[in-house]
Amino acid sequence: MVVLDIGGTKIAVARWVKGALRDRKQIVMPAGEGEWRSAIQSIAEAFPDAGRLGVAVTGSTDGHTIKAINQNVISYWNGYPLAPFLQELWGCPVFLLNDAQAAAWGEFVASGRRPKNLLFITLSTGVGGGLVLNGGLFMGHLGLAGHVGHVSSSVKALDGDSLCGCGRLNCLETVASGAALSRQATHITGANMDAAAVFAGFHAGDPTCLRIISTAALAVAHQIADAHATLGLEEVRIGGSVGLAAGMIETIVAAQKSLPLLFQVPVRRAALQADAGLIGVGHWVDQMETSL
Repeated sequence: MVVLDIGGTKIAVARWVKGALRDRKQIVMPAGEGEWRSAIQSIAEAFPDAGRLGVAVTGSTDGHTIKAINQNVISYWNGYPLAPFLQELWGCPVFLLNDAQAAAWGEFVASGRRPKNLLFITLSTGVGGGLVLNGGLFMGHLGLAGHVGHVSSSVKALDGDSLCGCGRLNCLETVASGAALSRQATHITGANMDAAAVFAGFHAGDPTCLRIISTAALAVAHQIADAHATLGLEEVRIGGSVGLAAGMIETIVAAQKSLPLLFQVPVRRAALQADAGLIGVGHWVDQMETSL
């Protein structure tokens, strides 16, 4: 089997052999549809004879089409017929799964203890999430379940109300994503700052960067508390470039301590890091075929 992880900023691909990744490659996600189709065609040529194709993909999916939740990320994905396009290229069955849900399943399978109720949060360019409930991946009928990034945040960004790319106001993604960190820092300082620069300032003790990261962490802590109150979580795993940045998880854990003990949940670093989506979709497709 060949597994793909198609996100807002990158495309990763590997062969899935006996529960492990082989020949992993990664490229930058092209901006336009034409360039993206060409990139996928090149990947198909480099990874032929898949037999099956497991695809972790950003957005909501019904197994055939894909729709971007944040329309600012991939604007042309609005009911895009992804499975038919990939099936035409590879000539084999295609299985689509949201990338954060795939990562949640990967983290669950890779966990020695396997907490029955697990929330995975990816803090990256955007904010996504996936849920394992009662030991099974919970996707929802639109593939949207667990997407805490598009739940309204009780903690607002430092630059005021912000309309999310999904169309809602003040989602968690508008406070805690890499794009949100950059937007707030640029607004406050007047200088163009990306998320990496904000973290550099955070570690250097810059007051503005400290406030931005602390606010993002507090927003995540409150979102975890809300999810826990609703679902009874046993554990939360954090991944993504922002989530795995030095100091971020520690700041989230510290922010949790401002909440009543009842709403605090163990928060841990994603064990699979950047490969959680690839590994998760590989295990998910294997399980689906075993159950048939």
